[in-house]
Amino acid sequence: MKKAILLGLIAALGTGAAAPVPKWNPRAPENTQVLPTFSFATVEPVLRAIGARSQRTAIDAAKPSLLVTFANGRKAVLQMSACEQGGNVCKALSIQSTWTRIANSPQDKVVRAIDGFNQRYSFGKASTTADGRPLLTRYLTADYGFVRGNLAVNLLVFANQADRFAAEVLGPLEAAK
Repeated sequence: MKKAILLGLIAALGTGAAAPVPKWNPRAPENTQVLPTFSFATVEPVLRAIGARSQRTAIDAAKPSLLVTFANGRKAVLQMSACEQGGNVCKALSIQSTWTRIANSPQDKVVRAIDGFNQRYSFGKASTTADGRPLLTRYLTADYGFVRGNLAVNLLVFANQADRFAAEVLGPLEAAK
């Protein structure tokens, strides 16, 4: 049995197939751990645990950020802020996804659809950027720490909400003619 699993993994690696996405374990003992602050060292392991891929960005060392692709394929930027020690100790984390401007619907219809989404769902905030691109954000603070499992759940729910936003709001707006 073990040999068959090993051969299957080797075959998958040899064909360039994607590695299996880890299944997040909500009962893992590390989920009760309190993360003292947000940093690459505290956020990246949580992203890996939920099956997300991330890449560090070097826009501003004092405000570390990650480009993230969640297991469901949705992308987001995680920007840490209220940082000290060169960005290694941050008290806030912003999660945000943006999409291209909706070309097939007038901007007032886009704004009304986004407002309707915000009335139905309160986890994150949907809006538009200054240039009219749809945006979904979530802001977390860790002034007194943040429970690791709660961070995982926030990230998973954000990925799910981004999927829902794209399907319920953006898709129909883009399909309109």
